[in-house]
Amino acid sequence: MGNGRIYPDSGFTGSAAKYERIDQYQYANGLRGSIIKRKDDVLNHSNLPQFSNTSDLYFRQNANGVCQARVYVDHATFLDFDWSHNHANKADGRNFQRGTIHVQTWLRNSDGSFTRLSDDARMMNNFEMKKYGPLIKKFCKEVKFR
Repeated sequence: MGNGRIYPDSGFTGSAAKYERIDQYQYANGLRGSIIKRKDDVLNHSNLPQFSNTSDLYFRQNANGVCQARVYVDHATFLDFDWSHNHANKADGRNFQRGTIHVQTWLRNSDGSFTRLSDDARMMNNFEMKKYGPLIKKFCKEVKFR
């Protein structure tokens, strides 16, 4: 799992061993999710991998519990659902409170790297709440979608 042994040309070779699943898989709406952490991170505060081998969503936890989910499409990073902190967009001034999900989109660059559009965060839309919400709630019952 993790940055993906199935992507040998992406520069992440052998990194599947960098992450480990720390809880059972959960399922909802045909999606599979799991909490993972970097093996060398004893505090579970590391970022999630750019590629997924085994799940549609990987979840991260910190000292306060599960705090972020990353959505993968065709095994590559697509969206982050984050509720671990207050967030403010610099460009438009939109604010998101800790505990309420803000969504950040990832773009895949021509060189294969990824860029997260952190200054363009938004609330979950109805489609995302319906599709991903039940799985997110299995990992964090207290999270708010709006």
